[in-house]
Amino acid sequence: MLRLKTIAALIGLTLAIATPAAAQIIDYARFEKAKRIGDQLSSTQLRQLQSDLSWNTGYNSLTNFPLWGSFDEATFVAIRNFQSHNLRSLNIKPLEENSIPSPELIKLARTKAAKQKALLDFRTASAQGMTIDYPASLLPAREETPTGLRLRAPRWDMSVELQAFSAGDMPFEGRFEAMKATPEVTRIVQAKLFKARAGRNPTYFVLFGTKDSLGFYARFIKGADGSARGMIIRWNADTGKDTTQMVEMFEAYDAFGVMIGSLRLDDDDSGSAAEAPLSEIADLRANRQLCGQAKVADDIVKACSDVLAVGDLLLPQTLAVTNSNRGWGFYLKGDYDKAIADYNEAIALRQDDDLSFSGRGYARFAKGDNAQAIADFDQALRLKPTRTELLSYRASAALRLGRLQESVDNITSVVAGGKAATPDYLNRGVALLELGRKDEAASDLSRAVDSANDELTADPGKNAYSLMYRAMAKAYGNDPDGAIADATRFLSTTPQSPEAFHARGLAQAAKQDYAAAIVDYTQAISLGRKSFILRQRGDAYLAAGQPDLAAADYLAMLRQFPSNPLAAAGLEKAKQALVQKFGSANPPATGQATPATSTPAQAPVSMGRRIALIIGNGAYTGTSPLPNPKRDAARLAETFRSIGFSDVTLVEDLDVQGFNRALQEFSDKAAQADWAVVYYAGHGMEVDNVNYLIPVDAKLEKERDILFEAVPLDRVMAAGEGAKSLRLVILDACRNNPFEGSMAKKSATRAVTRGLSRVEPDGASLVVYAAKAGQVALDGADGNSPFVTALDTNLRKPNVEIGKLFRLVRDDVMKATERQQEPFTYGSLPGEDFFFNPGK
Repeated sequence: MLRLKTIAALIGLTLAIATPAAAQIIDYARFEKAKRIGDQLSSTQLRQLQSDLSWNTGYNSLTNFPLWGSFDEATFVAIRNFQSHNLRSLNIKPLEENSIPSPELIKLARTKAAKQKALLDFRTASAQGMTIDYPASLLPAREETPTGLRLRAPRWDMSVELQAFSAGDMPFEGRFEAMKATPEVTRIVQAKLFKARAGRNPTYFVLFGTKDSLGFYARFIKGADGSARGMIIRWNADTGKDTTQMVEMFEAYDAFGVMIGSLRLDDDDSGSAAEAPLSEIADLRANRQLCGQAKVADDIVKACSDVLAVGDLLLPQTLAVTNSNRGWGFYLKGDYDKAIADYNEAIALRQDDDLSFSGRGYARFAKGDNAQAIADFDQALRLKPTRTELLSYRASAALRLGRLQESVDNITSVVAGGKAATPDYLNRGVALLELGRKDEAASDLSRAVDSANDELTADPGKNAYSLMYRAMAKAYGNDPDGAIADATRFLSTTPQSPEAFHARGLAQAAKQDYAAAIVDYTQAISLGRKSFILRQRGDAYLAAGQPDLAAADYLAMLRQFPSNPLAAAGLEKAKQALVQKFGSANPPATGQATPATSTPAQAPVSMGRRIALIIGNGAYTGTSPLPNPKRDAARLAETFRSIGFSDVTLVEDLDVQGFNRALQEFSDKAAQADWAVVYYAGHGMEVDNVNYLIPVDAKLEKERDILFEAVPLDRVMAAGEGAKSLRLVILDACRNNPFEGSMAKKSATRAVTRGLSRVEPDGASLVVYAAKAGQVALDGADGNSPFVTALDTNLRKPNVEIGKLFRLVRDDVMKATERQQEPFTYGSLPGEDFFFNPGK
């Protein structure tokens, strides 16, 4: 009966080997509980427990081989399955009250391990300064090889080799990379490099992989002389129908854990070297708990940073959670860039955590990166649809972008779920007002006032911001005196609140005190307030008899929100008032000065401060390089400088980190600019309706790699979002894409294409493609692409308005390519003219 059970277990094992690509499901909640158990053990205790566990019940598949040196997934699976298989019929206590494995459990494990070792006749083998315990009954053949000792099973394909590589041959880390790339192993299941920490742990790595039916496991330790010394275990899982060989294979697999755990260096006892003081383990455990539970931002950041200091010994799951927690700490401190960096690390390690995406969304929202914030909120909601509080933030971001109906729909969902708060009713009321739905807006504004009253009555200290919300709701509603009182009271404690100045300005305008309203509006704008305040100040200027300044504000508003009907209507009224006042739609040159940020109606838009980021990516390492992008980029950079752009940044061959860094720096500059232009030449592709630009270090071996190795087009567009007048992205990224054919796709139905899909830019934004969907952008034969040649020629022509300019570029490219390539422009601009080169 025992033999039949063993054979049955082996059948399951063989199936696991034959299908190594099967997804492994990790019970993270139980894993974290088991991790807490391991944190209370010294390294020696932990290693002893690992060695004593009966490994045939320790693994469900060969993807769970142990990474020795930390309490990792393999140990968790081993303990869980050991308990499941051995404790049901035994009346013993598995865990002590402090969650440390009980003496009874350890005794049982050691008893079973001793019987196993005796059955398999374990002996000791030494070679090249290292020693292991191995089952002589399974590996009786010994032979010396040029690289070390090999122990083999004569009747079937299995071997254990002790090998050493001198320090002079290759650095230790290089050996790790070389082993990962070995042709023997086409699929690495696990690969991890552990580095020395505080002089205790020897540097070592483990690899486990498969090729067809061949299994491969390697463990190497760094010797005192810098050499890489360790073992390689190889076996063939395809044992055929020979039942004897199947049983022997199963017994050998049962013995792997003992062999792996027994490896030791004669000149550097890894057992004693790896042990960490119990006090340090206790500190690590305390810091992990504080990292996840602390309320004070500085405490969170410090605790999480202490945990991340030993990151080489932590599992990816723990690293992801710790980075996410520290990101929240930085967010609470107001250090949004560091928060975003930590959330990026967490997301790279784990893509199924809604908290990391929502946390990054909060940070981006706080920075004003509204489009990117919405993308993060959407991803968090896909992972956890019940988090309706994210819809509130999403609605606020959509409102800032002028996506009014979208904002209304989001808040309506929040209200339907019974979780609406004061700012939800306020934001929906404002959006409805902008849509011209005054009656619906009045109801929401009244509810916002009632909600704020309840919050202030319940706890004025905790809900102090409710006073500002109430002021804004009253100002938009029918209580201007109440709004002025609330706003002034809020400003007495928060004197730099742009929202409070905005609310008071609205109330002053409602009382027809336009001079006071303009003062408050202007103060709010100087403090960074955007929203719809420019149009509202335009209304105040118009009512105060200053149509020239009103027209300037309406135009500036329409640059942000081209479809805003109230701004468009106000501009028409301002034009009529200008004619009545000055006899022309253009005000005279004398008189009250128009603000520098504004432009008189019907006059060409002042160019102001114009900046450009020019990117040429050609030196691709994962595919053939492109010859033209750097030449094209250099030519356009010189052109932009010659036509008066004040800041032109030319960057070449950007890897993913450099790409993101360049966009971040450009975004900071764009916030102080009137025009922001990005030109990119290189590879681009669309995956599942999302457009990506490809850095030069991208490999894109798998479909999901694009999430981490490429830059979404939305991120490029968002980089110029802060510019006041014009945001333009020019993409010469529609070349024939070599990544398309080589990328391993997760789903046969998901689109992976060589080109880019259409986009819908918001506000005064254009996106220009060198070739429309389905076409390939040609490189040309004269050193520059036909698109860049046409673009350069037309940019240098004076007094060509932007719309006509890109029509001329289209015609020139169509002619040069015999209609094989047609540039295409997406987006819309307000009614005024934009000139790249106004001439003299």
